[in-house]
Amino acid sequence: MHNNKIRQCLAGFSLLALLQVSQVQAAACVPASVQKGSQLFAQECSVCHTVQKDVTGMMGVNLHGVAGRTSGTLPGFSYSQAMKDKAVPWKTENLQAFITQPQAFVPGTYMPYMGMAAADSAAVACYLSQQ
Repeated sequence: MHNNKIRQCLAGFSLLALLQVSQVQAAACVPASVQKGSQLFAQECSVCHTVQKDVTGMMGVNLHGVAGRTSGTLPGFSYSQAMKDKAVPWKTENLQAFITQPQAFVPGTYMPYMGMAAADSAAVACYLSQQ
């Protein structure tokens, strides 16, 4: 009986910790972070990517509406097999991980970018999650 109470307590603690982490992640995308992400995107990413709806012909995939999309699925773009096979849902945390170290997150991706510092990639991921 004592072990059951401990398990219930730990389960409750785990749920509470998960909720707190989720709240911190959601709170991280504040307007200042999105603004910083917009600036960083313009400096670092816009050479190859756009967030303008229906624009095609860029070297990189159009990132308009990327949040919620599954990797490797935008019709008309030539993805690496690695990106198609990854089939990751693009949530803010996955976007950040990819922007931080593209080759580590999707080994074999065509994206030749070396990566961005974690604080900056978090801001870009917040910006992209709002596009």
